[in-house]
Amino acid sequence: MASKRILLINPNSSKSMTDGLSKLLKEMNRHGATSSQIETYTAPSGPASINNEDDALVTAKIVLPDLEPRLSHYDAFLVACYSVHPLVGMLKEKVSPNVHVTGIFEASISTSLSLLPLGSGATYSKFGIVSTGTYWEKALSDGVKDFLEVEDLKSCKRFKGVETTGLNADELHTAPPELVRRKMMEATKRLVKDKDVKVICLGCAGMAGLDAIVEEALVEELGEDAKFVYVLDGVKAGLGMLENFLRALPPKQ
Repeated sequence: MASKRILLINPNSSKSMTDGLSKLLKEMNRHGATSSQIETYTAPSGPASINNEDDALVTAKIVLPDLEPRLSHYDAFLVACYSVHPLVGMLKEKVSPNVHVTGIFEASISTSLSLLPLGSGATYSKFGIVSTGTYWEKALSDGVKDFLEVEDLKSCKRFKGVETTGLNADELHTAPPELVRRKMMEATKRLVKDKDVKVICLGCAGMAGLDAIVEEALVEELGEDAKFVYVLDGVKAGLGMLENFLRALPPKQ
C-alpha cells in the first residue's frame, strides 16, 4: 500500500523556519518515528513571523488560495503555527471528510491532556506553554480556555499557564544563540518553579529542535525531578496525531 502523504505547512514566509522543520523531520526519520511521506511548504509571501492574530489571518488568506489547486494531493495537513490559526478551519472546509487537518496548538493540547495523571491531588499534574512574544500569553491562554471549553482558567486544574521569551518566531533562528538559550531557560524555569507541571509545550514552530535547552533548564530548576516532566514539540505531536488518524480512521466510502 502506498504511503500516506502529509503536508507540513509553515504559514509564514520564513525559509529559515521551514529549514528548521526539515531538520526536525530528518531527525524523526532517522529514528523511524514517521511512516508517511511528509513534505514541507512555506508561504510564498506575507509576514516572516506571525506575532499576533492579525498576522495569522493575513497568512491564512495567502496560503489557502496558493494551496487550493493541490489539496487533493495529500491525505493530511499540519499547520505549523502555534496559535488558533484560522487556516486550520479553512482547510477543513475545503478538503474531503477523509482528509485530516490539525494545527500544532490543538495537537499539543490534546497530547498533553493524555499525558497528565488522573486525580486532582497528583503532583506534576498540569501542562503549560513556553512561547515567544508577550502577546501570546493572553492569546494562547484564551485559546486553551476555548479548546477546553471552560469559563475561567483559574478553575482549571490541568493548565498552568503561558511563559514567554520576548523573542518573536523569526528571532529564534536569527538572534545570537546564547540570547535564545538564556530566554528559553528563563521562561522554562518560571513555568515549572512550583513543581506542578508535567508537560511543557513548545509554543512555537520555530522552537523545533530546541528541546535540549528546555531539558537543561528543567535539570537546573528541578534537579532529579526533571525526569517527571515531558517536553512536547507540537510538530512531533501533530504529525503523530495525523498518522494515528490515518491508521485508525479508514476512509469512508
